[in-house]
Amino acid sequence: PRNPRAIGEIYKIKKGVDIPIVLIAGGWSGYAFTKIYSKDPSTVEQIENLNRYDIARFNRPAIDRHNQKSEDLGDAIFYGSMPAPLLLMLDQRIRKDAGKIAFLFLESMTITGMPYTASVYFKDKYRPYAYNPLVPMDKRKRGGGKNSFYAGHPALVATSLFFMAKVYSDYHPNSGYNWVFSTLAAAGAGTVAYCRYDAGQHFPTDIMIGTTLGTLTGILVPHFHKNRPIKEKGLSVKPFFGESNGLTAVYRF
Repeated sequence: PRNPRAIGEIYKIKKGVDIPIVLIAGGWSGYAFTKIYSKDPSTVEQIENLNRYDIARFNRPAIDRHNQKSEDLGDAIFYGSMPAPLLLMLDQRIRKDAGKIAFLFLESMTITGMPYTASVYFKDKYRPYAYNPLVPMDKRKRGGGKNSFYAGHPALVATSLFFMAKVYSDYHPNSGYNWVFSTLAAAGAGTVAYCRYDAGQHFPTDIMIGTTLGTLTGILVPHFHKNRPIKEKGLSVKPFFGESNGLTAVYRF
């Protein structure tokens, strides 16, 4: 049989599995987004009762951060990174699978969005700026000021950029440009992570969780959809069933 990689079939989508995932994760995310950004504002009394010493020492420095320029820069990178995978369409080989790549990107983003929106929906955690007496009270009271856990901007940026880097490397495993895509992904996600910290939007632990989960999703969703041709080199282990059960191991050179 022909090698799927030789004819451009890098990824395989299982409609019976992937479509329900997208519908469920996307449906929940769409619903939850309308709720997490319309939370009731806090009262002045609630804000004034916040105690910075209730925050773990590792997270506490974020309370004193409130840099509007960092917030603006983080937002700019965030909105710029969402369509970034469209750059993959400049590659002729990838462009032939445009529909498949678009679906995998949608799946990656909805998988990232579902746990993020769920965490914010079910848990109110004040952002660092809510503890900062130098921040205007009107801002500290905002309903969105309870959306600190976990960091959505870094999660979504990491998903988008690492997805782009992973897809390019899967289509061009020997390309000398792979390090460029990986470096840009790490730089973009890292910059947004720092900006959200410097703007007082999230505590470091919130950012670490969001960045890690976003990175893993951006890489693993394409990875788990890769075609694995029978002639692929390396070790393969498969179960067998019948009169007896067990595993078969084959190493191809």
